[in-house]
Amino acid sequence: MKLILILITIALLGSPGQAAVWTDTNQWSAEWENQYSAWVKSEWNRYFFSRRLLPNGQANPYYGLRVDCADAVYSMRLIFAYEHRLPFVIKDPTYSSSRISNKMSRWDRLREIERVRSFLLYVHETTSTRSLPGDTYPVAISRKTIRSGGILATTAVNHHSWTIKEILPIGVPYLVYNSVVGSHSGFTMQERKSWPNANWVFEGNYSSASGAGFRAWRPIASLNRPVWEVPGYSTEQFQISLQKWTKTLQSRLATQQEGDTEMVSRLVDNVCVGFKDRVSYVNEALSYKRQYPSCMSYEAFDIYSSPSRDERIFDDLMLLRRSYKEILQRNSGRDLTSEQKEQLAKIFPYINQSPASEARQMPAQNITENSVCVVNYLASRSMDMAEFKRRLFLGWLSNNPNERGEYRWGVLRGPSDHARYCPSWGGWSPSL
Repeated sequence: MKLILILITIALLGSPGQAAVWTDTNQWSAEWENQYSAWVKSEWNRYFFSRRLLPNGQANPYYGLRVDCADAVYSMRLIFAYEHRLPFVIKDPTYSSSRISNKMSRWDRLREIERVRSFLLYVHETTSTRSLPGDTYPVAISRKTIRSGGILATTAVNHHSWTIKEILPIGVPYLVYNSVVGSHSGFTMQERKSWPNANWVFEGNYSSASGAGFRAWRPIASLNRPVWEVPGYSTEQFQISLQKWTKTLQSRLATQQEGDTEMVSRLVDNVCVGFKDRVSYVNEALSYKRQYPSCMSYEAFDIYSSPSRDERIFDDLMLLRRSYKEILQRNSGRDLTSEQKEQLAKIFPYINQSPASEARQMPAQNITENSVCVVNYLASRSMDMAEFKRRLFLGWLSNNPNERGEYRWGVLRGPSDHARYCPSWGGWSPSL
């Protein structure tokens, strides 16, 4: 009799070997999509995985997860689904007809939050920017379709993606993202309040078949359907001249105009964030190199090199330069503050000449009262944005992770003997 009761109890409670990652009790709907968008806008930020405590003082269950760009995209959707008991279902990129979902039971002996963390790691290992087109679709140009919780992706050439935290009232995306990560990488993500270079986003394929551009998550019922059959599918963003893509989308998404003062402040902040982030990822490479001083393998080189990241900072500086020049041509900078004028004149001292000519003539920049974004980049060494821009435009900054810090930051001109000896897999230098 006791054995029968035990068997009945097990049957009623369910076998522990069949536990899903979590049980979904809700289903995705238009209302849940709105709640998801609101959650991303309020809760999703660059410190999501690096803060030890939540705002309510409780321990952060996601602390310590290292995410690359695609990991961040999938994590954003997965975590909301878990916390709101919604299904999370994506295509399994390793098997054409299979799916990855919260109903998987391979972590059944773990506590629920441990199952969720294990599931996150599994999704991170299985998915990439290559799998994103199969789980998302291109959307029309409107604030209803391009909004918090969506995705901006590049073509396969640059294999990068961003999560959309918000579309600002000025029509500019507030993006949270990350890059490749290794064992020496931190847990903090990156962010920017500006447009990435459209030519870089769509490099090699400016079409709806590219998998690039603004995208939204596919409904579960549409995962195995051709993308053009997904409800809401649109090619509108690909019908604009690529040269006008950014300005057109910003104009269509804006609900208010951005003044010159605000724009310059935003663009300077973006460059400063990129400058500071470069300190972090160069230091990660230097830390790895101290532990493994021999030449890096291809895998390590790919993680710790920085050509794409350096190029994005360069693009942000060029955008700031173009915007500053347009302001001067339009109204002589009458709306800029005196502080902004002095700072910009220090960064771009020959604004009426070409960027190449300015780079050649620009003298070394000391830290002064007109400096902006002064950063300690190596032990006992600091420079401001103007000097950083000068070295970057001259091509002195190395993105080769086999180099010492002095070469990475242009204190010494490379390549060093060690970098020449080690194999290298690509690099970047500015084209002015």
